[in-house]
Formats: sequence, C-alpha cells, structure tokens
Amino acid sequence: MSFKRTAYAALTVAVLAAGVLCARAAERDSSVEYFDGGVLRSEVRLSLGFLYGAGSRPDGLGSPVSTVRSGIASTSGNPSGLAFVHKGGVLLDVLPPLGASVSDIADLDARARSLVDDALEDVAAYGMLPTYPEVEALAGQQAGLVSGALVLRLGRVVGGVSVEEPMSLELELVENGIEAFAGGVKTDGGDNVDVEMRGFADAACDLAFRVDRTTAALAGRLAPDVGLGFSLSRYHATAGVDGVLRGDGVVDYGGQEYSFNDESDPWQNELGGSMTGAFDGDGLGWSAGASYRGFGQVTLDVQYVSVPRLELGGSVTTVESLPEAVSEDGIDLSDISASQPTLTETTVERSDDPVTLELPSYAGASATLRWGRTLTTLEYRLFSGDLGFEYEDYSERVNLRYGVGLELDLGGLWLGGGVLSGRLESGTEDDRETDDVLIPLANLGMGMEFGDSVGVDLLILALPMQVAKVSLSYGF
Repeated sequence: MSFKRTAYAALTVAVLAAGVLCARAAERDSSVEYFDGGVLRSEVRLSLGFLYGAGSRPDGLGSPVSTVRSGIASTSGNPSGLAFVHKGGVLLDVLPPLGASVSDIADLDARARSLVDDALEDVAAYGMLPTYPEVEALAGQQAGLVSGALVLRLGRVVGGVSVEEPMSLELELVENGIEAFAGGVKTDGGDNVDVEMRGFADAACDLAFRVDRTTAALAGRLAPDVGLGFSLSRYHATAGVDGVLRGDGVVDYGGQEYSFNDESDPWQNELGGSMTGAFDGDGLGWSAGASYRGFGQVTLDVQYVSVPRLELGGSVTTVESLPEAVSEDGIDLSDISASQPTLTETTVERSDDPVTLELPSYAGASATLRWGRTLTTLEYRLFSGDLGFEYEDYSERVNLRYGVGLELDLGGLWLGGGVLSGRLESGTEDDRETDDVLIPLANLGMGMEFGDSVGVDLLILALPMQVAKVSLSYGF
C-alpha cells in the first residue's frame, strides 16, 4: 500500500523505514550514519472459539464430531448429538483474562535485529553500528462472555440455537523513539552541496478482526440408536485498521538547517500519515450429522461442515504528507529543492478492494469406545478450503488437508491431541512462499456436575494457541 511510503519517509526522513523498507545505496550518493530503533510495544488479544465451538469438551482436533458427551454444545458442533438430549438446557461460555510475554517463548529481539540489519545492509555507512529496537510483546485471550446455547425438546424433535464469537483478533502496536541520521552529496548548478538529514518518528496501529456465528439446529431419532441433525449458521465478519505515523526531522542543506513541521515556513512541511479502514460481510454455512449407538460400547459419528467464503466490503483511506524526493526506493537528493528543502505534499488515496476471509469446510468421522466411565475417541477429518485472508494481491493462508485426533475422557478429566496436515502459503501471485507443515494440537480439561441440572466444564489448556475457557450449563 502507499502508506508504506509514508512510513518509509517518516521513520527515517532520510533513507530507510525502521527495518520495513530497504533502499539501494548504489542508486544514489548517500548513506545512513546513525540509527536508533527505539521501543516497539505490541499486545495481541485472541479468541479461538472458532476452533472449539460452544462448550469446553473438545475432541483431539477441536469442536467435537463425537456426540457422546457434547450435550447442549451439539448446537454448534455435530447437530445429531441433540437427538440424544433428554431435556432442555442452557449453556454459557466465559473466557477468563489470560496472557503471557511472547518473549518468553520466542526471541523477538533477534528477529528485530535481523530485520534492521537487512534494511541497513546497502545503505549504512562503513563501520556504522545501529542501536537495535527494544521489543516488548504481550499475547493473551479476549476476556468475557463469548458464546451461549439454548436447547428445547419438542416431543420427538430437539431444537437449539447458539450465538458465538468463533474468532477475534486485536493487535495494538506502538513504536516510538525511532531516530535516523543520513548524509549525502548533491550536485547543484555544477557545485557539490552537502545534504544531511535527521529523522524522528512515532507510530501506532490498531487492527481488529472478528467473526460471529449464529446457529439454529434441529435433530431427532430415526431409530432408538440412530440420530440425525442439521444446522444452519450465519457468519458475520468485521475488520478494521486505524494507524497513525507522526514524523519530525531536520534537513541541513549546505550548512543551513530547515525543520519539518515548522509553521513559520511559507511552504507546507508537515510530515506523517494515517490509515483508516473498515470492512464487514456476511455468509451462510450449514452442517449435517449422524450418530449410531447400536454397537453396545461403541458410538459412531459422522459430520459434514460447510463454511462460506466471506467477502468483506469496505474501504481503506490513506493520507500521506512527505517530500517529493521520497519514494519506496529511497530519497533522491536531486529532487530536494534548494529553496524549500522540507517541502512536502499531501495526498489522499482511497482503496475499495474487499477483504476475503477463507474458512475451511470439512468432513469428519469419529469412533468412541466406552469402558465404564472412560471414553476413548478416535477421529479423522478431511478438509477442503483454506484458513486465511486475501487483500488486493496479497494473501496469507493455511491449506488444510487432513487431521487425525485422539481423546481420552476419564469422567472428570479429559486429554486430547492430534495433528493437522497443511500447506502454508503467503505473498503475492508473483512472489509467493509455500511450506508443508504439520500442526500439533493438544488440550486438557476437566468437568464437574452438581446434581442433575448444573455442570461446570473447564478447558484448562489448548495448544498451539493459548486458550482457557469456563462453561456453565443448566438443564431444565
């Protein structure tokens, strides 16, 4: 996007953009003499109900295909499980506040150093040692009420509705104290003129993404041991971005200093930019399932889940105020005016390209063996479609292929795990990176029942993403 060009100019005013854009020194007679990366602070809040559905009893691969103990949560899982619900009930899911420092599990400082070194490789003066940015990153989950379900038995038919926040992401990014110094020589009227530039910048960006799902399900028994169910879901997705870049700096042109953001100058010299955007879209999905309990201690369940490809309409508006000499390739000293060295121009651009959200559909089958109070579930899923997004010519996605999972339910304690096979894809059509991956999954939970009506389930751990959830149920 053109906002990158604003970031490039404001963060360096001279030659580079804090490890984001690289300039080619061979194309101009200038170099970076000093770079101070400042502080980068970020906080990510994530909700992954999309993987687990309502309730806190996932199978090894997430939202359960097995119906043996899913109960009310079958409304958002395998709907055939509702056929075996004996009475009505209500379920509420709450996410407690939970977070951790990302630096404890990932060397973000090393990654930041690598990015800065790559950006400075062709533009740094000989012997220049940068001061690398200090990285502070926190990650946690969205706290509060995230889903609920209501089930009613109407004779031989059972109906249910659920409202969920299947997935949400909020990213707050603040970068401050960025400082760079660069110098070069410009030819002006046959004379060589020394041009030096010092740049300072602060940046902030908020990204928000959310998908809500509302589901209506209906199920019944075709025979005492056979349950069938169908559900229809409405997906509503929103996405937004709000970013600002505040830049300042000084240009020394032939011994005379000029400052950006100087109101006393007769020409425009404001430096910085902003980006704002909002998107939303809807889609319909459905699920059908069947359950067979005629093998004594063995229960067989199958389910097909069709998820829509969501196209979010909206727009992004970028505002840039920067010198004409700045481009994505760096700063061309010949375009700096001798009489107005800090002259900038403001441009406003609006992009109406939609954001496309891709969610995978799948067919799943599970077999559950009951031995006393112990349940062992083996599950297989075959996926079609991707999990990711696409905007303009850029996309990030995981092409999921298949998954195998195993869960052990000891009555009040359950352990689950599995592995997903997929292919990571990112980049543009002309420059795309791909990599085959195996994604391990693991979860740990426990449940308690108080009488015949009240139940409390706890999802204590879910990997690879950090998740904890409390589910409260009441039967009537």
